[in-house]
Amino acid sequence: MSEARRRVVGILIICLLVFASGTWAQETAPAAETNGEPLLSRSVGTFPRIGSYEVLRGDFHIHTPHSDGKVPPRERILEAWRYDYDVIAITDHGSYKAYAEALPLARSLGLLLVRGLETGIAGKEHYVVLGITDDYQPRDPHRWSEQPDGETAYYRPQLRHVADSGGLALYAHPHVGFREPTEWGIAQGIIQGIEVKNAVVGSGWETIESHGTWCYPNAFDWALEHDLTIFANSDIHAPRRGDNQPVTLVLVGERSVQGVMDAIRARRTVAWFDGMLWGREGLLTDLVQGMTRVRRTEDGSGSLQLRIANHSPVALRATLQVEGDPRRIEVPPYSEALSEWTDLPELLSVRWDNVWINPRENLVTRHNLRTGS
Repeated sequence: MSEARRRVVGILIICLLVFASGTWAQETAPAAETNGEPLLSRSVGTFPRIGSYEVLRGDFHIHTPHSDGKVPPRERILEAWRYDYDVIAITDHGSYKAYAEALPLARSLGLLLVRGLETGIAGKEHYVVLGITDDYQPRDPHRWSEQPDGETAYYRPQLRHVADSGGLALYAHPHVGFREPTEWGIAQGIIQGIEVKNAVVGSGWETIESHGTWCYPNAFDWALEHDLTIFANSDIHAPRRGDNQPVTLVLVGERSVQGVMDAIRARRTVAWFDGMLWGREGLLTDLVQGMTRVRRTEDGSGSLQLRIANHSPVALRATLQVEGDPRRIEVPPYSEALSEWTDLPELLSVRWDNVWINPRENLVTRHNLRTGS
């Protein structure tokens, strides 16, 4: 090959490489940037007010590199904002150092941040601690002893220290069952909550395949029996992926950390995960009736329409319990569903098929179609 031909071939190869690199850059570049950083966005889908309460979305079990998490505290705040959370707690094992690092950004974004950490008994129960003051001194994370031995921290004074520091505890991924330490903590008013869904454990950690997912339906029963606050948390260690994130809905009288802690102590939470709502019957009744409107309309020709409007970000599935003609209906978020009838009772019962008041029973609401209530 002549020298001129080699030069031409070389130039062509360089052009092809430049073109290819430019094409790759176009295909992999972020859609938008600010100051060289990817532009974050969120789709805010708010809940209606439920009486005097505002409904906040929370995640109260999150990790950073201050323990065994992979995402730094500041990025956890941006991530939570991106996924539409209103309140979170970063709960590293035996440490709340992430709180101070994350708080300025959380405040600037209007995201409530609860001081917390995770600890517990060696090889047994893990407890998430929430709402502690900055004078709380963690000791022996996940190595508390069940008996006082003088060397390892005894769980009873450690739980009392939580309460003395203004905090409370929840039983995380309740994989070792309902044992004496948890019963004692509940009796003392220190352990006040339990996770019915923990997203990181998957099908392990003694979860049960139930309701189309892996969760802790037994913890739902324990919550009702022992008057515990119900939580659905991520326990996330890696970056968040996908839109199916567990959420603890918190009904607050005041949009503040104190308002959140007051609601947790008052048991005003609902677990939202895998397309379902789990909670106490009274609270769920108020929530669903506040999220929806059920009414009957007529078109003047003798035909009746039943219309169900959904004013929330939760997709709802229901069975209209009309004698002789029960019908299933789906109502997507922020939409209205309509079904036509030749006859409808004045009092209609609606079974909400993805809303659970215990692991075996759906919520049923009753509606006066004549008055629209």
